[in-house]
Amino acid sequence: MQNEHRVLTPESVEFVYELGGLGSRMAAVLIDHLIVFMALLALWFAGCLLAGLAMLFGGAIVAVALAGSFLLYFGYFVYFEWRWNGQTPGKRIMDLRVIDDRGMNIDAFQALTRNLFRAVDMMPFLFALDYIAVGFYAIGGIAAWLSPRQKRLGDWAAGTLVVRTRKRVMPSAIIAPNEKYNSLQEDGALRQRIKRNLTLPEREVLLQLCLRRNELEFDARQSLFTNAAAFLEERLEATREPFMSEEKFVQNIVAVALDEGHQNRALGVRR
Repeated sequence: MQNEHRVLTPESVEFVYELGGLGSRMAAVLIDHLIVFMALLALWFAGCLLAGLAMLFGGAIVAVALAGSFLLYFGYFVYFEWRWNGQTPGKRIMDLRVIDDRGMNIDAFQALTRNLFRAVDMMPFLFALDYIAVGFYAIGGIAAWLSPRQKRLGDWAAGTLVVRTRKRVMPSAIIAPNEKYNSLQEDGALRQRIKRNLTLPEREVLLQLCLRRNELEFDARQSLFTNAAAFLEERLEATREPFMSEEKFVQNIVAVALDEGHQNRALGVRR
């Protein structure tokens, strides 16, 4: 069984992801199910408060409660994995994240597919009531244990896998302490162009270039930053000031991109 997943980007940059362990994944599932069942209890308690209307609308109330239970149970996992960058509250607590096999964020269809298969992965059931069930995850656990990349059936169907999250690099790590002033930080139009025009793989490549610049030979370092600066000027319609080196220009752009990402996460905005 492997403990890492490697992705080679079209730019020939390799990213390594540490696979999530079965123990931490089960802990995350337990946390999520506790949250879901607390919400379900609240839903059914609210239904009981409407019991006085049962004489007139009994069938409708039951139907609404069952439909609400189904949407809450499956919708919880689908919504959070889609909108929270591959994380449910349980996964976030356990530092786990769902990605697709290419290392990208999962889309709504993948989130829906992997969670509809959850009903199979949970078998055999310890307790079941209509759509709501508590299972041993024996099938999912065996499938993940036999899989080289620890995939349960839902992951195989959706083309996803669970990895450990990496601590995000703060913008301060990109620029040297004695060069902290970034003249591009106040350019709101540039921020919007970075957000709109730079793809996630491009941001990751530029980030790795900045973080590993001191490991490069001088000629290679100069050539890479010159090319990166030219690419950013064209892609972002930004003009590098003559006094600013190509390396400093790229560092400033990456620092702005990282700062934008941190603000978005703080506001709950999906990247």
